[in-house]
Amino acid sequence: MDEVNKVDPNEAIELFIWALEKPDDEDKKRQLVAAFEEDPETVLNAAPADAVPTWRNCIDEQPCVPLKYRCPKSLKELVGIVGEARDKKAPVRAIGSGHSFSDITNAQDAILVKPQKWLKQVFSVDASILHHVSDPANTIRAQCGITYGPMADFVLSIVLVTESGKVYQIEPSPSSTAQPITDPAKFPGHLPEAPDVLVELKQDDDWFRAAKVAMGCLGIIYSYTMRVQKAFSLSEVRTLTTWEEMKPLLSPSSSSSWPPPILQNTDHFELLINPYAQGDSTHECIQVKRTREELTAPRGARLTGISKWLEVIGVKSSAALVVLLNTAPGLLNRVVISGALGFLQDMDPPYVDVSHTVFTLGIENTMKAWAVELHVDAAEDCVDAIDKVLAAFKSLGKEKKWYIAGPLGIRFIKSSDAFLAPQAGRFTVAIELDMLYGIHHDRDLLGKVKEVVCTTVGGLGNHSVRLHWGLDWGFTTSDDVRKWYPDLGKWQAVYRELNKTGMFDNAFTNRLRLSE
Repeated sequence: MDEVNKVDPNEAIELFIWALEKPDDEDKKRQLVAAFEEDPETVLNAAPADAVPTWRNCIDEQPCVPLKYRCPKSLKELVGIVGEARDKKAPVRAIGSGHSFSDITNAQDAILVKPQKWLKQVFSVDASILHHVSDPANTIRAQCGITYGPMADFVLSIVLVTESGKVYQIEPSPSSTAQPITDPAKFPGHLPEAPDVLVELKQDDDWFRAAKVAMGCLGIIYSYTMRVQKAFSLSEVRTLTTWEEMKPLLSPSSSSSWPPPILQNTDHFELLINPYAQGDSTHECIQVKRTREELTAPRGARLTGISKWLEVIGVKSSAALVVLLNTAPGLLNRVVISGALGFLQDMDPPYVDVSHTVFTLGIENTMKAWAVELHVDAAEDCVDAIDKVLAAFKSLGKEKKWYIAGPLGIRFIKSSDAFLAPQAGRFTVAIELDMLYGIHHDRDLLGKVKEVVCTTVGGLGNHSVRLHWGLDWGFTTSDDVRKWYPDLGKWQAVYRELNKTGMFDNAFTNRLRLSE
């Protein structure tokens, strides 16, 4: 670690003690934050022995006390961390923003790797080592600390550090329809920024399809190569409608093929549905359509100035809202969700801005909330699945007085060839069940909905419903995984080859019995 960035461990220990003994000392807090920004690894590992910082996810759940934290600044340091874990016979887990509500990152007494502090470089791709059929235009390689959204099917190549410390660059095989991007005859055996670390080129379909969605179980990913696009604008229109009006447009009978016209005529389509029917038994719904435009100046607005102010007030008052909803859940949930949906329709349509700004919710992302996400075969069960979820909420509200504090988010996702992607092998509808954190019986409610929709009489059956890995709350069972994923055996074969010592096992892998 560079001396200019190094924090004195004794000073870090002193700051930790001050923070523990005098939590109201704002000056010491600021010093601790500044020290962490400068050298997070020293600060995290400098805690007194009886006060090692506990890692938790974004909603302060899934706690685990690590053996230590590591913040690598290079591929060589990452390889060294894996070697340290091997010597100590300790598990290793990479951690990101903690935006996962399952035990996918829960690893007790492990070395936790935090790549997002230093490993944030983006590299151009050396065209001289690529296959002649590979197009270097708009191709980049990004280190693992970059904070993108879901991107498994944008990936062209993966650099993975395995339990032995061996580094692989993993790509599809030459016989694959996906085609590898690298010419083996030209591959130099190392990365440009890490010439002293040997890298083996592995062009194998099973390895690639396993590594694209691996939940940290195969090793520590150092970087991805992916194809990107030039910045573009999105035009967004939000319209208040009802689920009953949308159903015929999404039913298989509405079109001889899937997807139906309403999905074909837009780049991004989304629904936000009130889970509770209004007086005439209709479910209010916001329809969101986004279409691509050439990069242009922003225009229009989702919210007016006064509406933006009210939004800020509402988000800052969310803790008080949770108390109110717990006091009178039935009435307030209906009123609050209905009011929120009305608030979400465009005030000055169309709203046009650069794509990443349109997709970013803004201050709403700071609310403490969580969700379960169901992934369903869209062509077979789209409307039926949504109706069954709505029926389950109605029944549980009536019988148990359990209510969800948020709308249903409906999105459509193309199929993936990754073995364990929830969208594996099929065009998928994702049904996100959003819940403000702290609502009474939230876990009971969403667990029961999962049970009703997936497994009970009248449900869709395990052949159709899969849960998002990071949004399953631990509801996914080992039996579920074996029913949901026909290529699980192929994934496990790669997992056993790259994880022979169990270095990358944790609570998640144990729960799903992935090593069996």
